[in-house]
Amino acid sequence: MEKRLEIWLGIITFLIIVLGSIGGSLLGLSLLLISLVYPPFSKDLLTEARNTKPSKQFFTRLTFLMALWAVLATLVAAPKSLIAWSTVLRLILVIFPVFFAGVCARRLGPKFLWWCFILGACLATLYIFYDYYIIGHQRAELLLGCNAAGTLLLGAVGVFLAAFYRERSAYRWLYLLASLLAIVGIILTASRAAWIGVIVILAVLFLAAARSRQVLIIICLGALVFSLFVATNNYWVRRFLTIFDLGENSARINVYRVSISMMADNFFGVGFGHFPEAHATYLEEGKKPLAHAHNIFLYFGTELGPVAFVLSTLIYCTPVYMCFRISRRKSYFVPVSAALLAVVVRELFDATTSGFALASFLWFVFGLIFAEYVSLQESVEERN
Repeated sequence: MEKRLEIWLGIITFLIIVLGSIGGSLLGLSLLLISLVYPPFSKDLLTEARNTKPSKQFFTRLTFLMALWAVLATLVAAPKSLIAWSTVLRLILVIFPVFFAGVCARRLGPKFLWWCFILGACLATLYIFYDYYIIGHQRAELLLGCNAAGTLLLGAVGVFLAAFYRERSAYRWLYLLASLLAIVGIILTASRAAWIGVIVILAVLFLAAARSRQVLIIICLGALVFSLFVATNNYWVRRFLTIFDLGENSARINVYRVSISMMADNFFGVGFGHFPEAHATYLEEGKKPLAHAHNIFLYFGTELGPVAFVLSTLIYCTPVYMCFRISRRKSYFVPVSAALLAVVVRELFDATTSGFALASFLWFVFGLIFAEYVSLQESVEERN
């Protein structure tokens, strides 16, 4: 990689990861998009992307198909909608420039990347405590609101635990403490789906290394901290208990049912951004339509049709699979895999990653994971 590309890509990577950890990836994304009009940078970036041999990989084919289907579905379902076309444009900008920037960023070196993630995770954890205890919000927020904050903090837990797995000095226990603080931060958001994500992380760690004393300590401490903090606040207790109450969740269950009907009735979807008005036609008179399907996969399915539902499911699940494959060779990817799976599970109940800023951060991470997976495949092929 040429020095000029390495320095500039390093700046963009730093901004996307560190600021993206609190929901502020748009500054790094803006610099990336501006850079693409400068031919030396765009040429070098394209060369680096090609050197990773992405075109033959299943994940990149999925992303290309998703972009093409978004254009086709919009042409059929909402050809004159500025909202739909602007969302298609945002989707394409995230899928291609951001993803391939993430692919190329892996060449900056693991030490630089890990410190970016650790710094971002620290910033997110500190910010969430500041927002709750100093600003005084009942549900703590980062830059994108409380639900998106829960999604980002699940990533912070994974980063801290990965650093704990990687580190061999006495300082590694500080990363464990940081992961527990991030779990407390997730509680402060009062995001029930993120709370389920914490349970997913602890369950994956148990299944992946049930006989490890250190992992059992992590699980016990995580469960203890989670339980004690939730129990200290009546509002959090009520929020937690409603997770299992079908009556309390009847509106959410109904929107899932209606979304499935909408998807079945509209092969090309109802058009990006047109969920509320389409949802209203399926409701009884007087009932208020929701802004989205409260499920990232149904979000794509209702607005772009069942093909997009399948493609989005595969796109979100494939990086989780790649992470677990990498973790066989690099154990510190176990908590990364757990956190990514927790985000996917969390998105079964919301659509926080459909937002431009959070989607940019997530797709940059997808690019890094993809590049690591391709590198692992190449090293295995060389040995064979």
